[in-house]
Amino acid sequence: MSNLSSRDKKIVATITVIIFLLVGGAGAWYWFIYKPEQKAKEKARLERIEKEKAEKKQKEEQAAKQKAAYDSLIQSADAEFNLKSWESARSQYTDALSLLPNEQYPRDQLRLINTQLEEIAALEAKKADGIVETVSCTSGRFFIIISSSIDRDLAMDYATELAKEGNYIKVIEPNAANPLFHRVSIGDYETREQAKTAAQSNRYFGDGVWVLKY
Repeated sequence: MSNLSSRDKKIVATITVIIFLLVGGAGAWYWFIYKPEQKAKEKARLERIEKEKAEKKQKEEQAAKQKAAYDSLIQSADAEFNLKSWESARSQYTDALSLLPNEQYPRDQLRLINTQLEEIAALEAKKADGIVETVSCTSGRFFIIISSSIDRDLAMDYATELAKEGNYIKVIEPNAANPLFHRVSIGDYETREQAKTAAQSNRYFGDGVWVLKY
């Protein structure tokens, strides 16, 4: 019995040592490995959240700056557009669109400007070539008339001469209301007021300059 008791004591002691080592090892793993890892993970998580917040704030600030710059460009471009300063307006609408590419308004304005510039280019080409347009149908526009002639050839010769000097000339052909005269026009406008104002600057053609709605 004494030997068994001594052996049992050894077993108990061995088991106690093993348990102590296991508990000690577990404690050491928990405090020196697991716990630091969890702290590091939590620190990394908090740092990531702060970084995301900072990035979001930076993006919001950048977006606000872009919107302010966009609004300023649009306001300036609209003013140039209203003054028919097409190139300046186009440049600023283009800059605005580069800031906010998804905005439709500057796209629409650029389309209108390009149409205007194409019309101007076509008009300049006609001037350069001395081309005279003939008008045979009513348009509702207001024409500045500088000459009227029964003789079509005489009217066309005069119109061609003026066109070769760089003027944009149209000849309004006779119709039911005016069966006799070929009228030479040096400009046409949307409103009578615009035409009257332009007519004042063309008084060097004589006192016979007048405005016709046709």
